[in-house]
Amino acid sequence: MLILFMTAWLAGGCARFSTPHSHRDLAAEQVVAGLRLTNADLTRFKCVGKITLSSPKQPAQSFRAAMAGQLSDRLRIDMFAPFGGSAGTVSSDGKHLFLVMHPSREYYKRRFGSGSLRQMIQIDVSVGELLELLVGRIPMDSEFSARLVFDENEAQRRLILVDRWGRIRQRIIVDDFMHPVASTWFDAHQNPVYTLTTAGKQTIDGFVLPRRIDLSGSSGERVTVTLDRYEVNARLDDNLFIPARPSS
Repeated sequence: MLILFMTAWLAGGCARFSTPHSHRDLAAEQVVAGLRLTNADLTRFKCVGKITLSSPKQPAQSFRAAMAGQLSDRLRIDMFAPFGGSAGTVSSDGKHLFLVMHPSREYYKRRFGSGSLRQMIQIDVSVGELLELLVGRIPMDSEFSARLVFDENEAQRRLILVDRWGRIRQRIIVDDFMHPVASTWFDAHQNPVYTLTTAGKQTIDGFVLPRRIDLSGSSGERVTVTLDRYEVNARLDDNLFIPARPSS
């Protein structure tokens, strides 16, 4: 009797702590596969554009910017003041993150870690995720399962990515051609981390890229990037991603 009781208890315990059973959504998986293949051969770039930073605690600040990147962890953004002169540089060489404030000659360097840019742009997006956005792709965690749903109230088709416990971790709004229009990422407590919207399209050497990228944080922070004079698969020197210290 004791053996039978223990067997039944263990079986119930395993069922209780096992992950929820879910069925695969093959149509959703096909959409995910297509999104992952977007601009798959675009791994390096240079461009100029404009960056606007704002938050509830400060008015919007706009900078002309020169950007360069190499997937999956090398990025440099140089921002210039409206009336001339360098304002700041954000960079990553894959091993360290750099922040240079040129007017005050401040220079910061720290280990790459998770690659989060939260301390620099106030939104918890990583270098790798930002690079994906800058080459026209939507970052998606490969461990999450995909579902396609249709919101009748909004008349929108949505691609939902859920974790092993069935919690929504990303919601992507797609158009009738299954092209992404917007995306929201959620933490493990179902709280939104940041939201992406894109506007406009430009085709360069066969690659389709957005003209504008908007990232909004959960507390009202906002980063807007416009992409102009985009050069695909540009030659990049490794030293480019290690900014020099400002001269004294």
